[in-house]
Amino acid sequence: DTGPKVPETTTKSIIDLLPRTVFFFRKDIFSYIDIPNNFSLTKNSVRVGQLMHFDYSSHKYVFSISNNFKSLLPEISPILNKHYSVCAVVGNSGILTGSHCGPEIDQADFVFRCNFAPTDVYSKDVGRKTNMTTFNPSILERYYNNLLTIQDRNNFFLHLKKLEGAILWIPAFFLHTSATVTRTLVDFFWDEGHMIHVSRFISYWKTKNLSPKRLSTGILMYTLAFSMCDEIHLYGFWPFGWDPNTGKDLPYHYYDKKGTKFTTKWQETHQLPSEFKLLYKLHREGVTKLGLSHCT
Repeated sequence: DTGPKVPETTTKSIIDLLPRTVFFFRKDIFSYIDIPNNFSLTKNSVRVGQLMHFDYSSHKYVFSISNNFKSLLPEISPILNKHYSVCAVVGNSGILTGSHCGPEIDQADFVFRCNFAPTDVYSKDVGRKTNMTTFNPSILERYYNNLLTIQDRNNFFLHLKKLEGAILWIPAFFLHTSATVTRTLVDFFWDEGHMIHVSRFISYWKTKNLSPKRLSTGILMYTLAFSMCDEIHLYGFWPFGWDPNTGKDLPYHYYDKKGTKFTTKWQETHQLPSEFKLLYKLHREGVTKLGLSHCT
């Protein structure tokens, strides 16, 4: 084992607080990924002139680290030495519709969310509390017109303010096609954002026979939560178009107001059923808690 080692203090806290199955799963992750230091790019993690390869693009596409880019990076990772008892990782599945899980989610010590998902209108089902959310560059293009007009920027800024200091996690080097959008994001709200490179995350999940075209945001958040949380509760992780409790049709996202029908597009890209099967196995082994029914 030549990977990064678990710090002695971290190891002791895990042994004292967690079941053995959780401890060994976390130790397994840490043998592949130094999560606190790989969480975000920092000034010390890159050098000027370094070529960054995109995780899901041909190796001919690279990004060269400039002095200006490096100057924007934080000094240290914002999750370094952060520790919480109970965390909620909230996916965006339509299974959350009508779940009444909002109050339960908001009781968690730390709440991870995915892709800047809306909460206000849906708070009774998904809660309001947000400590960290991801932001795929494609969201800027899809919902905010790449900030081309003043109105686009105002709309984006108003939604950004609702984060109230939460960490914004930008997968900057997923695809080379997102490079331009990433630069726009950096210019607009760098004080709130942290950019990542996920190649080590990809390598780890390949050892679990999970090799999709792209890892889902949910599985990335789940991996990250293991470096910070003693107990992890998953909500909105159900990759199928029918409700397991009622049998009724579900939209892909809980916030799809028009009830967008579930398609196979996302399974083909992310292998969501395979991810779910793995998460359900970890649930049955007591490593995590996967919620699939309505909350009381």
